[in-house]
Amino acid sequence: MPKEAWEVPAWMDESRVKSSVDTIGFSTNYRAMCRFYSGFFWKHPALAPYEWLWRLDTDIQFHCDVPYDPVERLIQRKAVYGFVQVDHDVISVQPSLAPNVSQFLYENRHLIPTDTNLHFVWKGDEGVAKAIAGTANSDDWTRASMYNNFEISHRSVWESQLYTKFFEHLDGAGGFFYERWGDAPVHSYGLAMSLKKAQAVHFNDLGYQHQGLAYNCPGLARCACIEDNASKGGSFTS
Repeated sequence: MPKEAWEVPAWMDESRVKSSVDTIGFSTNYRAMCRFYSGFFWKHPALAPYEWLWRLDTDIQFHCDVPYDPVERLIQRKAVYGFVQVDHDVISVQPSLAPNVSQFLYENRHLIPTDTNLHFVWKGDEGVAKAIAGTANSDDWTRASMYNNFEISHRSVWESQLYTKFFEHLDGAGGFFYERWGDAPVHSYGLAMSLKKAQAVHFNDLGYQHQGLAYNCPGLARCACIEDNASKGGSFTS
């Protein structure tokens, strides 16, 4: 693992990082992981030969048989991103994330394509308008995050000028270590400003579960999950 992709950057205030860890929890290694998945994972030399990237986390189960190739399904639908469910992250560990995203949108509004899915992360037309004007805050954030310990993505999503500038903006703000900015909300903010709804596919028929947490339980004959122990996830919609 390259040091620059994991270690706390030298320019950061170590005492401020330590104070944040002591106050809200989440170790520097956990925060480094969030930063790595937000801005570096696709650059790892081991992934260089691959056009499509499939992230699977530890301690997972598929409660359904998978009778198709998920990557092929994305290609068939002309999509570039696939996820399994939507969770809602918390504001308390990342209070300055939404304002920083809004500032980026305002400064780079000329790069934002038309018809992207900004309503996924901002509340209604008013929230989107405030976000683009650079005045949105955490109250305007839907807190919706695509559950990215399972995600399939085309590397072009992350290598685009828009997402590259977006990550550099967030990284320069220091919130990955001064707070706990999660890679799921960062991905969701970045994808919502760069993709149309049809470019993200919700795989809601896999019964994917991570570390015993709540998951989607599809009512299909090829699934063995028990719905009482599962939850209904959301989708990449407004």
